[in-house]
Amino acid sequence: MIAPPKNTTLVDWVESLIIKDIRENEMKSGTEIPNELELAEKYDVGRNVVREALSRLRMLGIIESRKRRGMVIAEPNVMYGFQKVINPHMLSKETILDLLGMRVSLEIGCAKIIIHNITDQDIEELKQIVAKEDVIDSLKVNIEMERAFHSKIYAISKNRVMLDFLNIIIPVFKYVNENFDYFDKFNKAGSSNRRYVRHRDLIPYLEARDIEGYRNAVEDHLSAYIDYINHFNETGKTGKNKF
Repeated sequence: MIAPPKNTTLVDWVESLIIKDIRENEMKSGTEIPNELELAEKYDVGRNVVREALSRLRMLGIIESRKRRGMVIAEPNVMYGFQKVINPHMLSKETILDLLGMRVSLEIGCAKIIIHNITDQDIEELKQIVAKEDVIDSLKVNIEMERAFHSKIYAISKNRVMLDFLNIIIPVFKYVNENFDYFDKFNKAGSSNRRYVRHRDLIPYLEARDIEGYRNAVEDHLSAYIDYINHFNETGKTGKNKF
């Protein structure tokens, strides 16, 4: 038997070999894969090793078992792995801010798609959401209202991956607001240095189908996060600033 790389378990190794075979053979959803015995013989390992490796792949949604067909390639939910591991309490500040940066880029970048897809009914639903917003103070919005508004915006994009990402990032957003004390400085600074854009302030741009106006308004809406991320990239990693 060919030995796995140093510091790699047999199960990890077999799992990586199966994934490699799937990629190199360009297997599509529904393609059958060899059974446990065949894989054990192919990789010269015990069936229990193969069984555990396959179990991991099932958990990741890469393969699935079907009656009378055995194991086949599945169409995985690309965000499933993220959902399993993204717990803000387990992540470093750098990783949390990288995730926030992804959210900022997505929301600003999808402006054209949102304007193209939005309907009058969507706008009415957004108005109903903002009418219910329970403002905690002049700068913070209830997290459930945040989820409701942006879930609707992401749904308008008709991009399921984006909507799944929002459901992952909302707990991170909440964690930053509740645990990053230094973030509040940027929240307050943003309200004085830039226009303060609330959810309700975005709606007129959506009604007017104003792509550039909406994109700029979203950037201002998220300005505290943008400034916070930029400040951390410039000073936080060098230890010049304590968070």
